[in-house]
Amino acid sequence: MKDRFKFTVFILIMLVIVSGCQNTSQQQESNREEVTINQPSEPYLTFKDFDGETVTLQDKPQNIVILNEQVLYSFYQVGGKAVGVPTPFNIEPPKEAIKVPKVGFMHEVNMEKVLELKPDLVIGQRFDHGKFRETFKEANIPLANLNTQSIEDIKQNTILMGKITGNEPKAEELVNKMNSEINQVIEQIPDEQEMHTYAILTVMGDTAYVEQSSTIAIDIADQLKLRNATVSIDGEAFAGYIPFSMEEMVMINPDYLFILSHTTNDEAKEMIENNFKSNPAWSSLSAISNDQMYFLPKDKFVMAPGVDVAESYKYMADLITPSQTN
Repeated sequence: MKDRFKFTVFILIMLVIVSGCQNTSQQQESNREEVTINQPSEPYLTFKDFDGETVTLQDKPQNIVILNEQVLYSFYQVGGKAVGVPTPFNIEPPKEAIKVPKVGFMHEVNMEKVLELKPDLVIGQRFDHGKFRETFKEANIPLANLNTQSIEDIKQNTILMGKITGNEPKAEELVNKMNSEINQVIEQIPDEQEMHTYAILTVMGDTAYVEQSSTIAIDIADQLKLRNATVSIDGEAFAGYIPFSMEEMVMINPDYLFILSHTTNDEAKEMIENNFKSNPAWSSLSAISNDQMYFLPKDKFVMAPGVDVAESYKYMADLITPSQTN
């Protein structure tokens, strides 16, 4: 009888223990589920823009508005799709962007149109669009201001466009192909004991500037084994540009003079005709007397052509190769 009583008590104790364990297990499982539900998900992409601002995209952006026309080619080359793009200004946009809604010129953005498109990412330009940062911040719209001034910028922006659009492998493939094509052009340029010199003159309306530091055109000329004669010019530079001085140009006397226009080459030719050509100092320049002044196409050297920049290398190489091989 006592044994039966002890057995009954034992069974009751075991039932209490098992029940307690089950409740504890269920509570732990419930806690785990709650932690999983409440834990914030990792952002889709985080990066720093040219202004040093951290840009966080919680999800892959679906409504991208591009204000910076200099990244358009990289964006579409990697397979991007935008809901808004800048109005073209003297440059042919990518064919994919022709029918996309326009949000004003890069330098004159129509903010009302931008906000109407309800973007979840805006890609801007470092000089023109920093003033909109607070407006976009208040609207909870990420803004990424990018630089597109050098060959390295083109490479980095192409990779970034790939990450933003979810096409990073394609972007890397395009950049690798671009690097290979550029190297092939460079290898065809012979080494010279004394490098030929050059200067790049940029025409903006009735004003001329000399490109002194890293730009697309300067990077290409340097890599094609020319020497930038303007580095010795003293002057206050803004984004790599310094005001043109005839006296200083005569002093550096470059072998090549490359002309770039931010409007059209016809307007640049007219500006040079009216302001420089009658000056004997201009005629005395080696580049002028040796007929080695060239107007470079804007779509290859002013606006960033994305990975097609390899064609820009080929264009300049064709201009200088005859002289380089003599």
